[in-house]
Amino acid sequence: MTFVSGDGVLLHGTFKVHPQPMATVLCVHGLGANQSALEWRAYRLYKRGFSVFLFDLRACGRSSGSVTTGGVREMDDVVAALEECLKHPDLSIAPIVALADSMGGTATLNVAASRAEIKAIFSDAAFASMTTAIQWGFTKHTGLPAWPFQKPVVRLAEALSGTRIRDASALHTIGSITPSHIYVAHGLCDSVVPPSDAQLLFDRANEPKHIWIVPDAGHVVGAYVDPEDYADRVADFFRDAINDTANMQP
Repeated sequence: MTFVSGDGVLLHGTFKVHPQPMATVLCVHGLGANQSALEWRAYRLYKRGFSVFLFDLRACGRSSGSVTTGGVREMDDVVAALEECLKHPDLSIAPIVALADSMGGTATLNVAASRAEIKAIFSDAAFASMTTAIQWGFTKHTGLPAWPFQKPVVRLAEALSGTRIRDASALHTIGSITPSHIYVAHGLCDSVVPPSDAQLLFDRANEPKHIWIVPDAGHVVGAYVDPEDYADRVADFFRDAINDTANMQP
């Protein structure tokens, strides 16, 4: 299927409807990836009682667009995907939750601050801000201190994307997410996003919230742990969040 982002970019997605869904899971991939990165997790969540919606962010996979914007315009893509779920008769019958990686996690957290339809977010390896991710990644991959190069690298990224990188930060929005449940996962050996970002995001998030730091995992915990255990953890979190949300309603 195809649908259009807020600025006209054509996006490609796919979905599978569970006959008795606990929730519909919006699956959002990270930088330099596409929806295939979440296929094995979506499959396992479907087997555990969830409908799933996967899509390619702009300039990724089969979606159109010529440049990735570090999570800035990708927020429009997440909103468009959310709207597709809400207007689909079989996807909208259940609450909407999100499983999101890296840049996709940051974009989804930012969207959730203004879209209460997202009832729970499992964020895997999200960055607190693109600036910290650039600093961390530069040093980890070059062995050089980031500070002399930070401003030129950021300026180049902003020139290429036509956006302000600072607008991709979730630090100033995650505290506005309510009453969504938030789960922050991160690997201590992440060479792309600083593991300290997980604690920063967790500290600013509202309750109910959870954090999972995996000592031997690199970027995106899901790539390093047992797939069934990971799916069980995500499914249990979503079930608890949906049940808790239902109990809160008058």
